[in-house]
Amino acid sequence: MTNLRAALAALLLLAACATNSEQPAQSNQPTHPTTAERNPAVQVDALVFLPPAPAANGALERAERDIVRGPWSAERRAQALADNAIDPFAAFDSVLGPNFTAANFPATAALLDRAGRAAGFAGDPVKFRDRRPRPFVSDDTITPCIEDTPRLRESFSYPSGHGALGFGWALVLAEIAPTHADAIIERGRDFGWSRVVCGLHYPSDIDAGRIVAAGAIARLHADPDFQRELVAARSEMAAAYPPAP
Repeated sequence: MTNLRAALAALLLLAACATNSEQPAQSNQPTHPTTAERNPAVQVDALVFLPPAPAANGALERAERDIVRGPWSAERRAQALADNAIDPFAAFDSVLGPNFTAANFPATAALLDRAGRAAGFAGDPVKFRDRRPRPFVSDDTITPCIEDTPRLRESFSYPSGHGALGFGWALVLAEIAPTHADAIIERGRDFGWSRVVCGLHYPSDIDAGRIVAAGAIARLHADPDFQRELVAARSEMAAAYPPAP
């Protein structure tokens, strides 16, 4: 029995070595600073809790590609294009009103900047682990709603950083404007879904982005700088959106 176990172990080791040797060389390494450099606050390690992206051209990815193709109305595509902007005030003024601007809410702007960086970049290590091509790269019948550039094509789809930062904003805004929490969370969900409509992400990329956002924002609460900014933003928002009596 001992000899059999040893033989099996040797075979598994040889198989692993053969598999590793067949992997293509990876040259497209990250060209931007790491997550820690982007945001010095405490971070989560998405490599620990995010599962691998769905298999390329597998049944799930093919089904997701059908969803990405749509059809989508011209109005929804226009919204997806607008949601490409990295601007939490433009993203949520449909819920919080036209007075919800960075100029009117400077403390909230600082808080959302920190939260967006924490959530938006926390998934980067998984992007470079899985290297999932974007839907429009894998399927030329899908046309992105933004300019198709080499840089965009060389970036990866899973998880969605854009979706993560949008949902991260939503989680923070729901905390500091609780009377609007339901509508804020729905808008955060719809903001992420715009990436599917735009042809830039699969639904599973967006789902993974929400998980990253939830983890990043929860962990960010341990950061003293975030805590101070949260208090200031909550006070600022309470004046404009008072809690229900």
